[in-house]
Amino acid sequence: MSTNTEINQTTSNPSIKLVTVHGTGAGDVTSSGDKWWQLGSVFMGKLQQGLELEPDQVDIVPFQWEDGPNSEEKRRAAGCSLAKLLLSYDAAQQDYYLVGHSHGGSVIYNALLKSVADNTPFERLKLWCTVGTPFLDYRPNTFLFQRLRSLGLTICTTGIVLFILGLWIAAIGFFGDQLDETVLDMGYAMMLYGLINYGALWLYEHRKKSWFTLKQKRQTEEQYGERWCGLWHKEDEAISALSNIRQINAPIVPNNFLAPIVSSLQFVAVIFVGLYFAIDIAFHDSKEILGIAHFFLEDMEEEGFGVGFFTWMMLVMILAFCIPIIWIFTKILSFLAGIVGRPLSSLLNNIVWTSIKQRAWGDDLLKEDVYAVGSHPPLFKHQCDFLSENIAAPLRKHSEKNAIKTLHKVRVVLGMSEQAGGSPDIRSELSESLNWQELIHTSYFDVPEFIDLLTSSLRDSGLSNKNPNKD
Repeated sequence: MSTNTEINQTTSNPSIKLVTVHGTGAGDVTSSGDKWWQLGSVFMGKLQQGLELEPDQVDIVPFQWEDGPNSEEKRRAAGCSLAKLLLSYDAAQQDYYLVGHSHGGSVIYNALLKSVADNTPFERLKLWCTVGTPFLDYRPNTFLFQRLRSLGLTICTTGIVLFILGLWIAAIGFFGDQLDETVLDMGYAMMLYGLINYGALWLYEHRKKSWFTLKQKRQTEEQYGERWCGLWHKEDEAISALSNIRQINAPIVPNNFLAPIVSSLQFVAVIFVGLYFAIDIAFHDSKEILGIAHFFLEDMEEEGFGVGFFTWMMLVMILAFCIPIIWIFTKILSFLAGIVGRPLSSLLNNIVWTSIKQRAWGDDLLKEDVYAVGSHPPLFKHQCDFLSENIAAPLRKHSEKNAIKTLHKVRVVLGMSEQAGGSPDIRSELSESLNWQELIHTSYFDVPEFIDLLTSSLRDSGLSNKNPNKD
C-alpha cells in the first residue's frame, strides 16, 4: 500500500478526515493529480469549496491500493489496510468520512466486514458513500473439495477412496461371501479413516475459514447500514454489466464444432491409407503385385481386352467399393462427432463463460464463488434508490456528448489506410481515442449536479466547517 496516506497523517492532525478510495485501474503513484480522488483535482477543489473545508480542520486523505487491480483478493487486502487506518483515527478520537468510487466502494465494504469479523467497530465513522459500486456477494463453495488446495485435496481424495473401498468390503461381507475377519477389520479401518479424514478437514476449514459469513454480513448492515449513502445511476455500465453477465450462457462453441475435424480426419485417413499401400507395394510386395497385374493384362489381351478395360475395371471397383466404404466411415465419424460434440461443447462453453465471468469480476478466490452482483451491499435492508432524473439526465447527457466525439475518433482510426500512413496498431489507436468520459460509470465526478448532491450528502452527515461534528 502506498506511503502517501501515512505521510498525510504525520504532517497534519485535524479533527476530521475525509478518505477517498479510487476504483479499479484508477490508482496512481502519487496522491496529488487530476483524478477525482487526488489532492488538487478539479473535483476536490469544487468539493472543498462547496463544503467550505479548511485544511486545519479537515484533512483529505487519498487511500491508494496499488493501481486498483481487478482482483477480489487485492480488494480484501486493501480493505484490511483501510480498516487499520480507520482504527487509528478511532484511537486518535478523529471523525472520518469515506467516499469510494466503483470497486473503491468494495474496498470500503470489505473494511467494514473486517471490523465486524474482528469485533473492532469503527466508532468515529460518520458516513461511507459509494459511487457506482457493483457489490459482489461471495459465498463459500458448497463442497469441501472445492475449497482445498493441492495438499488438502490429496488428503481428502485419499480418505474418500479408502472409505469407498472399506464400504465395499463391508458390503461384500454383509450381503455376499464370508470374508476373513482380518479383511473385514481392514475394511472397517478404511471407513473409519475416511470419516476421520473428512471430519478433520471440514473442522480445519471452518475454523480457518477466510470468508465472511452471512451472520457477519447482517451485522455489518446492523452496525453501518444507516451510515451508508449509495449513489448510482440506473444505467451505470459497470453495475449492469457485472450483474447481467451472470445470466449469460450463450453458446460460443457450437454443437457441431467437431464437423471440420471429421472432414480433416477423412482426408488424412484416405491419404494415409493410400500412402501405406503405396509404400507397401514399393518396398515389400512390388514384384508380386506387378506379377498379378501382368498376369491379368496378358489374360485380358488374349480375351481381346486391353489396358483401357483394365482401367475401367479399376474405376468400377473404386466407385463400387472404396467410395461407399469411405462414405460410410465418414457418416459413422459424423454421428460419433455429434454424440460427443454436444456434451463436449456444453462443457467447453461452461469453462469459457466461467473464465470470462471470473475475469470480469476479478474473481480470484479459491474457496468462494460470486453468488450475486448488485447495486447494494449483500443482505442490506437499508436501501438507496438510483439517482433522480434531475441528476441522472445531466450524467447521461455528459457521457453521450463524449461518446459522439469518441465515435468520430474511432471511425477515423478504423478508416485509416496504409497509403495514408495509418498505424497498423489499431488496438493502441483505439485505446488512445478513449477518454472514459463516454461512460456514465466514469463521469460522476465531472458533472456539477452530481458534485452538488455528494456535497449535500456529506454536509448533511456533519462534514462542514460551519457545523463540525464534535463530541
